[in-house]
Amino acid sequence: MKKQKYFKKMFIMENYLQEMERKIQMILSSEEKTVLTYDILDNEFTKKNKYICLKEKQHQMKIGDIWQVVLGNYDLFKDLGVGHETGLDILSDTRKIAMELKNRTNTDNGSSKKANLDKLARFKKEHPDYMCIYGNVNADNEAKTLKGNVKIIHHDGVEIHHYVGMELLTLILGENTPIIIEFVKKTINDFYMTHS
Repeated sequence: MKKQKYFKKMFIMENYLQEMERKIQMILSSEEKTVLTYDILDNEFTKKNKYICLKEKQHQMKIGDIWQVVLGNYDLFKDLGVGHETGLDILSDTRKIAMELKNRTNTDNGSSKKANLDKLARFKKEHPDYMCIYGNVNADNEAKTLKGNVKIIHHDGVEIHHYVGMELLTLILGENTPIIIEFVKKTINDFYMTHS
């Protein structure tokens, strides 16, 4: 029986950035809802504010999707997309990291956070050699995001690492963190400048 040779796909930054530009543009181009919820007491002022809130909520959801794509497609990581059997967002078998990713620390309410920690705990019990991470790209303010934070959460008998802000980004992106942040900012800005 012949041994099958496995080759690690070499990470090439230029190819990664080209692919990220394409994927970010696809996410930003995706269709958005324009129908507002109805309230019998609505007037022009409340409708205008509702529309602004709807647009901002949709924008924030797209930013969350962008971060999952950016981190999940980086060297040695895999974006698990929606509906993966683990229910998680990002996995690296090489680095032994499994992650649930949120854009902000206030994205999950109490029950959603518990459900996400449950998924991570279940994965950790099945794969004890993996570091399971509950990751938040942004804290509640700029200073906390830039400083970053790491703590251990004890949940359902296992340790889950909670990475926030720059601690999370540098864990995944390493020395390329500033380059990739600037690239993502520029790609988003360029998209909105050409589609406004």
